[in-house]
Amino acid sequence: MNILELQDKLTKLNINMPDADICRIWGMDTASFSRKKKSGTEIKHKNIQQLEETLKIDLIDRDVTLSDINGRLNKIKENLGMDVEDVNFVKICYRPNVFLSAGYGVEVQSESAQLITLDSRLLTTAKGTKINPANCEVVSISGNSMFPEYRHGDRVIIDRGDTELLDGHIFAFRYNGQCFVKEINLLGDKIKCISLNKEYDPFYINKNEDFMVLGRILPRIRL
Repeated sequence: MNILELQDKLTKLNINMPDADICRIWGMDTASFSRKKKSGTEIKHKNIQQLEETLKIDLIDRDVTLSDINGRLNKIKENLGMDVEDVNFVKICYRPNVFLSAGYGVEVQSESAQLITLDSRLLTTAKGTKINPANCEVVSISGNSMFPEYRHGDRVIIDRGDTELLDGHIFAFRYNGQCFVKEINLLGDKIKCISLNKEYDPFYINKNEDFMVLGRILPRIRL
């Protein structure tokens, strides 16, 4: 979410908040605010939380019901040619407060978890190999740098049992204490982290830096 998208959302919520008030909450000078607004820079997750706490509202939809998920899953299964009624349910971990940045990094404030129910046939690799549900977690995407594959607010499934980096695959990882989702390209001792949205430049990580692979993102699944 960038500043223009934020202000559009506030307008839809009938909240009139001048730029100066937002700057005050964020502890940001107006010149920096204007530059970020003009360039379309994504808002840091902690800044969104500051506004939510101040205004007592939710700017990001963190809640998902079983009914919501089942409705989306039925559409996914129809697109994949699955029989909607032929279901084998499993429970996997959903972390509503964990966000993977599709942009410039998200600090994890809380890793509280709950269980949600999914069709086990969706838990497969691109080659069709079954994935252990105990290794799977549902988290959310923050930002639009992985558009069009993933949009801001999409929920995705991480296979935490698959941490071996492969060229051309999309992984979730921690880097310098922040969580990201990027396509990976291995370049010797460096890792190239690629955004699918070509408006965002790639960045590079040395393998000996503060870096940990969380797991591979299951393809085709957006909840």
